[in-house]
Formats: sequence, structure tokens, C-alpha cells
Amino acid sequence: MLAVTPAATANVHGGARAALYASIVGPIFLTTLLMFVSGLTLQERPAAKKKYEKGVGWPEYEAYLHKTSMLIPFPPQIYKRLPVIIKRTVFLEFPIYVFDPAKHADQDKVRQREQEEGRSGSDTPINGSSQE
Repeated sequence: MLAVTPAATANVHGGARAALYASIVGPIFLTTLLMFVSGLTLQERPAAKKKYEKGVGWPEYEAYLHKTSMLIPFPPQIYKRLPVIIKRTVFLEFPIYVFDPAKHADQDKVRQREQEEGRSGSDTPINGSSQE
């Protein structure tokens, strides 16, 4: 707003005036780029998907996601109690960032991992030694 004020009050003319108005485009462009092209869309959902499919620390990570704002810092104890509509509008937590295991996870990978874990747990003896 400060950069545009001189242009709006006609104190600046010519190319400098155009540059002042162009200074508005930079923050809008960067925000759009980070929110919808390269930043959050490439980070949030894929990270959650990887944790879910590998099964490593998923319950803890899911709890972390529910109590932490991904864009705007806010106290976790208050954030986790907010309704989804507030999280989506005020905190800009759009559905394109949110991981839903039923929609976004490769269920075949999850089933395969669960089967491998089930077999590995039953194949190894309890005391750690080989069969005698």
C-alpha cells in the first residue's frame, strides 16, 4: 500500500508510476505460486501420503496435522478445536492440501505393507533365535 500511495496521489509520473503499480503484482504472483503451483501443493499431501503408505509414525503425524496450521502460525491447542470452515477460510487450508487416505493413498501398497508386517511378525521366533 505504501508503494502505491505516491502513484495514487499523482506525485510520480511516467515509468516510475507504472513501476509502483507493478510492485503490487510481485506479492500476488509469489503468493499464488506458493499456494497453488510449487509450495504447499508439492509438499503437504505427498508428505502425508508417504507417511501413511509406509506406516511409519502415521498416527502421530495425523495428530500433528490436525493441530497445526500449515501456512499461518497459530497455537495448536486452539487450532485443533476450530471448525473446518474456519480452517479453510481464515487459515487457507484448502482441500487440495489435505490428505484423505481413502481418496489419495494407494491402497494396494498399504495392504502389501500390512501383509509383510504380519508375516514378518509371525515368522521370527519370540526369543530371537532360530528354530531348534
